[in-house]
Amino acid sequence: MKKNIFKTVISTALCLSMVLSVSACSQSEGGGSANNDPEVTTNEQYEPLLEHVKNLTDKVDSTIKVEKKIRWLSHWAIDETQAACELFKTVYGVPEDGDTSYGNDANNIFDYINVAYASRYDQLGKLVVSGQSPDIFQFEIINYPYTAWKNLFQPIDAYIDFSDSAWDPTRDVMKLFEWGGENYCAITVVNSDQVMWYKKSVIAENGITDPYDLYKANNWTWDTFLEICDKFSDPDNNKFCVDGWQVPDRIVSTTGVPFISIENGRLKSNLYNADIERAMTTVIDTLYKQNYRYPRHELNDWAIKLINWVTGDTLFYCDLTTALKDSFQSYITRYKWDDDEIFFVPFPRDPQSDKYYQTAKIDSYMLCDGSQNTAGFTAWTQCLLATQYDEETMKIGREKLQKDYKGYTDEICDLLDEIQYGGVLTPVFDFKGGIGQDVVDGNTVYNPVDCLTQIPYLNCLDVDNNPATFTTLRAANEGIIDSRIDEINASIGS
Repeated sequence: MKKNIFKTVISTALCLSMVLSVSACSQSEGGGSANNDPEVTTNEQYEPLLEHVKNLTDKVDSTIKVEKKIRWLSHWAIDETQAACELFKTVYGVPEDGDTSYGNDANNIFDYINVAYASRYDQLGKLVVSGQSPDIFQFEIINYPYTAWKNLFQPIDAYIDFSDSAWDPTRDVMKLFEWGGENYCAITVVNSDQVMWYKKSVIAENGITDPYDLYKANNWTWDTFLEICDKFSDPDNNKFCVDGWQVPDRIVSTTGVPFISIENGRLKSNLYNADIERAMTTVIDTLYKQNYRYPRHELNDWAIKLINWVTGDTLFYCDLTTALKDSFQSYITRYKWDDDEIFFVPFPRDPQSDKYYQTAKIDSYMLCDGSQNTAGFTAWTQCLLATQYDEETMKIGREKLQKDYKGYTDEICDLLDEIQYGGVLTPVFDFKGGIGQDVVDGNTVYNPVDCLTQIPYLNCLDVDNNPATFTTLRAANEGIIDSRIDEINASIGS
């Protein structure tokens, strides 16, 4: 077990400026708010929230002494009016000891260190090796477990009691993230990563069965999805069926099998899994052969095109569950759409499975290596957990969402709650991005990992300008992938 001491890992941490800082925005899955920046609570709803958190104080350990503000390195600031922050202030107060060099408010519990998104790991590595490590950093699956392997983060078992029943909702998921037999992620919530957004008017105008009705009837599958695509598709008139970042990867995940998993604390390649091959050779091949997917590499300089979905020329737009507030609000206002115009479904179910497997995302804060405030990390984590599944807090949050943004009908909020808390979706976590950004360069689809899905999906040539299939791309790149997996696994022994 690593203790809370500063380790001289200069050679490994500094190399991250060359390896990790190339992670591109496309890796965080499109849309403006890839990291789910917390919303600011309105004044009208602030008082009920502040009053309610007093009822949650017995869910955290009040004996913890937090003497320092929590140093937080990120490109976005944590909203200090959210329930977890109010609970923290109620139980532990506002620490006086902090850094004012970044212009932080004395009444805040966080010392916020603002960094550009593209430079976040570069800056983190420099701070760690200089003995000025921040305390917490947002978990990102696109760089895990590589960042743990490179000693940017430390295990947290010494600071968090995971035997507490409060961790029951996420205990099984945390086992999927254990690295070398240790926990690095205190996972307080699991949510669907992306969903398939559509406009009800477009569905009706084209005589298509509402996908949500298919979902409710447990008949939203690869087959019914492709049937809808066949009915809607008209590429000669610029009408396509699906657009968004990482669509093929999300479809593959509906088999329940990630390309790279963590099993028994070690990375494992599943490149030759039969279910992955079946998804690639049926659904993905059909999407490109029938030209159902929006060919962004040909029509929009490799970028997705939201306006095509807005105008009804693209049927499904795949984006985060937060897209309704982050991406669609201006269009709702401009085009005066009805409140129930926009809806969504999860990615279609593999017809050979009775479960809705979906790529999932987690909310978690990593404890940085060299942190001098493990007490603050522990207290903050407990406050997050205490407020996450509290019914009254969730009710206040829902009321706020419906007040502040258009389109959040009861029906859509119920479905959001269902996929987040209802146990309908079975989460899948793919660590294919977490073997190092020198291998998984987020600036191009031609890296050894992303090419496996993106090139067949878009039907573009490989890096040598030759026609390519999943099979040929796998053969060409498996050596690089396996070599890195073996290198990382070797560091934790047998």
